[in-house]
Amino acid sequence: MFKEKKVQQIYKTIFVFFNQKIFSKIIKILINIIFIIILILLSNCNFLTNTEESFLNQKNLQQKKEFKKFKKIKEYLKTYENIVTYGDKISVLLKKSGVKINDILQLIKSDKNLNNLKIGQKIYWKRDKLGNLITLKWYISKFQKKIYKRYKNEFKYNKSDFVLEKKSIYIKKNSNFFKSANQAGLNQSEINTIIEAIEWQINFHKLNIGSKFHLIFLNKKTNNKKTSKTLLGIKLDNLDKEYFSIKAQNGRFYDANGFNKSEEPINFSFLKKYRISSPFNLHRLNPVTHRISRHLGIDLAMPQGTPVIATSNGKIIKAQFNKIAGFYISLKNNNYYTTRYMHLKKILVKVGQKVKKGQIIAFSGNTGRTTGPHLHYEIWINHHAIDPIKAKCIFLQQLTKKERIRYLQESKKILSKLK
Repeated sequence: MFKEKKVQQIYKTIFVFFNQKIFSKIIKILINIIFIIILILLSNCNFLTNTEESFLNQKNLQQKKEFKKFKKIKEYLKTYENIVTYGDKISVLLKKSGVKINDILQLIKSDKNLNNLKIGQKIYWKRDKLGNLITLKWYISKFQKKIYKRYKNEFKYNKSDFVLEKKSIYIKKNSNFFKSANQAGLNQSEINTIIEAIEWQINFHKLNIGSKFHLIFLNKKTNNKKTSKTLLGIKLDNLDKEYFSIKAQNGRFYDANGFNKSEEPINFSFLKKYRISSPFNLHRLNPVTHRISRHLGIDLAMPQGTPVIATSNGKIIKAQFNKIAGFYISLKNNNYYTTRYMHLKKILVKVGQKVKKGQIIAFSGNTGRTTGPHLHYEIWINHHAIDPIKAKCIFLQQLTKKERIRYLQESKKILSKLK
């Protein structure tokens, strides 16, 4: 019995020993397998990284090549212009500038009217370094032009015609300007343009019955399809008075003498009341972050609780809190400019609310990221921030002496058609 028990113990010991050995071997094998898997994964990651890097490098090289190619093409292009004088021929003008004869023949083939140049007409063209004609613009008259473009080895052109169109708006009994304008076939965009062009001279809500607007539009047609319509001039007969508003080259409207006496759209006197603690600066050292960053407005030093007024008429498009701006207001003043007021203590208006110039819209404060109480004020024109101190010159674009002389000469033609 004793011997049998001893034998059993020996067997158990041997079995456990071998089991431990097998178990340790299995663990070693598993560790090796895991290690191999990790190596494979790392090599794959490196491969992917290298592939991605090589792809990005190739992309960057390709972009650089394309940019260099574009730059070279741009450098190769030469621009020429000519005002036609007696005896000028298109073939001679192009040949003198170095354009290939084959291109000249192909151009004339596309439009034989090019052989009939008239004195005073303007021609602009571009050719590359090899003498290939790229584009040509032919200003046939003030109301007609043709643009020729290269398509492989031939040329095609678009013809643009400018046609003057007269329209009238007559204010009848039990009607007003807006109803009468709609009846005359004008759309909302055209009505808005008329209002902006002459509102500084008249009150549209106080027009007399029998008042008449004479309008001149310039219609642009490309390949006989109407593509744009521009208001050139207005004449208003209101009782015994005549009002004129003619468009100048800068896009603004002026009276018959070349003046625009419209009221300042922004109350700049409000800005002058307070000291500017930080001016408009695109490369300012931020006093909080100590980094160079853009300061897209001016900081007006004022104690907390100072009434903040709307510097112009408009509609509230934002009235909310921001981590950096604190409580702030964004006021849309018309189709092209917006004013912003930041670091406010209390907002007194709501989004969608219409406000008037001089109306109190908030109280100044010290909210958001600041170093002290102040009002941060911004003006944005066509989505670009401008210096509020310089904005007055932009808004009140009066003509210079030279511009006025030119305006008076050009406006005579429009005035003669309005009378």
